[in-house]
Amino acid sequence: MNYVNIFAEIVSIMHQDYAGYEEKKGWDNPDYFTEKIERLETSELMTPQLFAEIVNEYLVSFQDRHMYFHLHNSEKVEVKTCGFFVRNYEDTLYVTEVYEENRFGKGARIVSVDGQSISSIRKQQRAMLRESHPEREEWDEILNKAKYFELINENEDVVKLELNLYRRTPKKSTYDIRSINEDTLLVTLSDFGDTDRIVNLIEKHKDDLLASKNVIVDVRHNSGGNAHAGNSLVRYFYKKGEKPSSELKVREFNCSDRNVELFLKSAENVRSSTDDEDTLKMLEFGENQFKTYRNQGFVAFDFSEFIADRVNEFEGEDNPENVIILSDYYCASAGEEFVGTSKGSSKVTIVGRATMGLNDYSDLVSINWDKQFTLYYPISRLEQKTEVHPIHGKGIQPDIYIKWTPKHIEEDIDLQQALKLINRR
Repeated sequence: MNYVNIFAEIVSIMHQDYAGYEEKKGWDNPDYFTEKIERLETSELMTPQLFAEIVNEYLVSFQDRHMYFHLHNSEKVEVKTCGFFVRNYEDTLYVTEVYEENRFGKGARIVSVDGQSISSIRKQQRAMLRESHPEREEWDEILNKAKYFELINENEDVVKLELNLYRRTPKKSTYDIRSINEDTLLVTLSDFGDTDRIVNLIEKHKDDLLASKNVIVDVRHNSGGNAHAGNSLVRYFYKKGEKPSSELKVREFNCSDRNVELFLKSAENVRSSTDDEDTLKMLEFGENQFKTYRNQGFVAFDFSEFIADRVNEFEGEDNPENVIILSDYYCASAGEEFVGTSKGSSKVTIVGRATMGLNDYSDLVSINWDKQFTLYYPISRLEQKTEVHPIHGKGIQPDIYIKWTPKHIEEDIDLQQALKLINRR
């Protein structure tokens, strides 16, 4: 496997095919990373895991979290992870989830990494953390490359631990609708990855949705997928006579030859995996647009007719009366579109923290090397970029902001607040 050649192709993509290549010209320094890869290959120290780390460090240069370089498990390679997640609160990293790691549990407090305090790392590694507000920082990359850390355990003891890396286990999607009291349904959607499964779930519970006075929708960890997967749920969020906004933000698509080929390939794969009518219509529209404008640079696709048809066919429902959507920084991509579309309804209140704010650059395609690595990158850009809020970043802002604190680890503070709102109405 020639790592230098793969990296050269990635650089070519970022300089020609990536949706942000014009605005972000000169942000990267590919020569530095090329030399690093060459040195490691010459000394025979390069591994697939190390290469993935180097590429992801290079991609950080573009400050676009809607872009991923994945290493895949195989017989020869195991994808490794530290096995837990953290969130920063007052310069202490609180363990919020534990997966593969078993030496400590949720609530453990990490106070230093490789001998450096959290505040010191925040100053030195700002780019790697992606955000300036503590509750929105991403610590995965830093922790996965660390050698050791100090934490305070449940006995208030300071413990120094070597950082172990574990084989990453796939996370299962959660699509669930259940009653949490006589008048309230809780809908949980961890992603929009399986359109047919989500549509069937909503169809199965349509009578419950119409009979329920209140619905709480948890998309706090919704990682995205097919933006059309939630359409059949959104109709319950609008009163009869109300419709989602038909106002369209202009989105330009980079119609490079590579992007056209990758989109057409992706569209074929999606078509074979779903029967959803909205998805199939959008695929056909996209295919026609890309074929028409191949190699014509950035083109603003005209979605007006497609959007008009969807809005004209839209029918709301008077029940449920109240809809509360729980959002957080981990709600991304199609999850954010769902929150944004829902927010236009007079029934809906967004509670929690702002979404991730990925969609200035969107519509991802993917390219694979040796069935070992995959790069996912966006090929469209908003003509008018989202303003950056000092707390909420570029995310969709909640109607009621709840600051994240360590109490969220022990209790579902957001859900409690949602129920209080319902009880006051």
